Amino acid sequence: MNEVPEHLHARYGGPVVPPRTARILLIAAIVVFGAVVVFLGLRFADQPVRVETVSYDHLDAEHTQVTFIVTKDPGTRATCTVQAMNAGRAQVGFVEVEIPASDARRTSHTVEIATQGDAVSAEVLGCEEV
Repeated sequence: MNEVPEHLHARYGGPVVPPRTARILLIAAIVVFGAVVVFLGLRFADQPVRVETVSYDHLDAEHTQVTFIVTKDPGTRATCTVQAMNAGRAQVGFVEVEIPASDARRTSHTVEIATQGDAVSAEVLGCEEV
């Protein structure tokens, strides 16, 4: 069934790789893909501290306010990194915020960032458990 008729072989040539090699390469690609999916799943599913930006408010040319929600285990402390950016996506303000331990799993925080220019957006870059 895998044989190529002689007139097609003469016109188009034979297969680039033999069928057995193609099956081995396909199985190897599936195994590597599965390993990458498992690794990424384990890496990102066990985040001790998660954060989501709720809003930001442009107060004036030198200040921007950011509100975000931190999800972490009760009783743990964290440090979050927040930045403000101008229209060209350049960083014009930066602050690290200490999140104290609390009994709640999700807590809301608002921080004001001093900027060195007119900020048009802000984001929380990430949080780490302390």
